[in-house]
Amino acid sequence: MPAKPFELDTLIDPVGAAGFFARHWEREHLFIRRADPGYYRHLITAADLENLISNSDARYPAIRLAKGGGYFPPEVYTRDVKHGDENFLGVPDVKRIADEYRRGATVALPAIHRTWKPLGVLCDALGSRFDHPAHANAYMTPGNAAGFTPHYDVHEVFVLQIAGKKRWSIYAPVITLPHRSQLFTPQAYSGQSAMVEVELNAGDLLYLPRGFLHSTTTSDSFSAHVTIGITVYTWADLLKEFLAAALEDPRLRTALPAGFAHESELKPLLRQELLASLDRLRAQADFDRMIDAFSARVRAAQVPRPAPFRVDETVIGPDSVLQMPAKERYRITRDGEKDMLEFNGVRYQLPGPVAATLQAMSALDVLRPEELPDHLDIDGRLGLMRHLTDIGFLTVRRATGPEDS
Repeated sequence: MPAKPFELDTLIDPVGAAGFFARHWEREHLFIRRADPGYYRHLITAADLENLISNSDARYPAIRLAKGGGYFPPEVYTRDVKHGDENFLGVPDVKRIADEYRRGATVALPAIHRTWKPLGVLCDALGSRFDHPAHANAYMTPGNAAGFTPHYDVHEVFVLQIAGKKRWSIYAPVITLPHRSQLFTPQAYSGQSAMVEVELNAGDLLYLPRGFLHSTTTSDSFSAHVTIGITVYTWADLLKEFLAAALEDPRLRTALPAGFAHESELKPLLRQELLASLDRLRAQADFDRMIDAFSARVRAAQVPRPAPFRVDETVIGPDSVLQMPAKERYRITRDGEKDMLEFNGVRYQLPGPVAATLQAMSALDVLRPEELPDHLDIDGRLGLMRHLTDIGFLTVRRATGPEDS
């Protein structure tokens, strides 16, 4: 097991990040054979996956069954449990799941990064590295069974073989780097021969660029693996900012000429005006503003991991000790006549006294509301501190007891 926390470099070790991006990213698959079956043991183990299924807490759709290229209806393997006046919906029926698994079904745990912290931390690290969101799914398949039929994914895929082994057949893409709106359809598969076949053993890794068709089977061994998906933003997504700017041009808000759809003699006029409009937009566009707006939306879409629930919470008071975030995590800026706080991809407008208070806070690492300048009265300061704690900007420093020292 690597000594350092899991991130991209650990995931693809011994291949360096520079070589990975130059040769493999969006280009060709990468297969890493490792002689360490426990390489991923601090991320998750087969026993962890068994416990997640057996304790019945992974409610549908956080647990699913699949076979023959499709998912089972949830009523096949879940039930509603009545407790007093309450109904618990989508509770896994572990016996049914085990029965279907013995018949060759794959058990899937979609979005497991949301509930299994080590995988959540890894996905957070990858999302920060790529600026493209990452998610994790887990899959368990019995021995001598087929997994999913040939298909491609519309996200980049890292396969982490946790336990057992699984054979992957990789086929040439039928569409190069499909956009997430270009989902796979069975008609896209024409029965071609596999380009590459690899068998993943515990500790191995396989990277597949989106669009590469693949199918899986197991031999005499079961398989447990995790896929890390990277859902990328594309140049086409960025270009939507350019098209959105068209609405600011009054000429482009005028109606197309009457009869444009059926009078072929209008086609040259449409083409001429379209080209002229593109030239006009290109000349007038504020590209820096478009990039900034797109980047701001990407940052805002990054959902930060929430602080854990604490039973010993207390209401923030004048003498509460509060921790400021690292200075690189936020910015206090001015947009025209407005003061703004940028934090975790979100921009908050700051009234004058609030901006002055935040400026004073930015010089501190730890603070108490009662000791801040009186730009706001104490009730205003406490309200601000509570709001900043709610959004994760401030954290409460807790007293250290003798047992913690």
